[in-house]
Amino acid sequence: MTSQIRCEKNVQAHTGRIVINRVDMDNAFSIEMVKAMRDGFADFAQDDAIKAILICAEGEHLTCGFDLTQVEEIYKQAPGGSSKKVPSQRARLMAQDALWWGTDGLYKRILHSPKVTVLAAKGMCHEVGLYLSLCCDLVLAADTARFGNPRWSHLGVDGDISMLVAAVGLKRAKELMMFGLEWDAREAQTYGLVDEVINEVQLDAAALELATLCTQVMRDGIAAEKHVVFASLAKMQISTGFATAATVGAWASNIHFRPGEFNFLREVRNQGLDSALTAADTHFHP
Repeated sequence: MTSQIRCEKNVQAHTGRIVINRVDMDNAFSIEMVKAMRDGFADFAQDDAIKAILICAEGEHLTCGFDLTQVEEIYKQAPGGSSKKVPSQRARLMAQDALWWGTDGLYKRILHSPKVTVLAAKGMCHEVGLYLSLCCDLVLAADTARFGNPRWSHLGVDGDISMLVAAVGLKRAKELMMFGLEWDAREAQTYGLVDEVINEVQLDAAALELATLCTQVMRDGIAAEKHVVFASLAKMQISTGFATAATVGAWASNIHFRPGEFNFLREVRNQGLDSALTAADTHFHP
């Protein structure tokens, strides 16, 4: 368990808490952080004393998303990923499935958690933060929260969009996908992405209070309600969307840039993440 993801239990209060703590990097998720949160959810799922799980973050932001400096490393760590200069398609598929979209992937474990899940969103809620918002049962957002996936404008749309379409509708989803927009907390509430917007100073206390309130429901009641949700998700073909996401994510990581097109991955490799983001902003918003 990495210190950048803290998993805490309060058995007396029947709550679990996952704290994102990589403040110096705007809480960017490393590979180890993804694995730690994934494993934390698996542990909470097996503990009958836990009824509700709260996800929150230290610092000013929930997360700026996955650490783009580790994009290639994801695939190199997968079986067959380091056999050639360019990771194999099988390595890309296995990595996407294991880390994110498969049965044991982070998003599937959150979405299908048998416990009530509560998210405290603030500051940047980008990429991973957007998916956390979509997968958790209840989302409280500070008035500073901003939701989006800027990577889509740099590298094209990847991952799952079925949950996004289900939450906000097709037109709004296209808006976010095509134009690299970010929604502020009030817009996100209006579109159905978050449940309530509150002052940032009150966020952590309010989210803990909400999680604690959820523990007042009897265990069998929570289990019944969650399985009704699981059945509804199956009827909506969300699992199909996740399976597609693993495939699309693997394909999208092997894109080719033509002359005159902005190669964000090359800029990250050659100039570093901050310079690449600045160059991308200049390219897409001259």
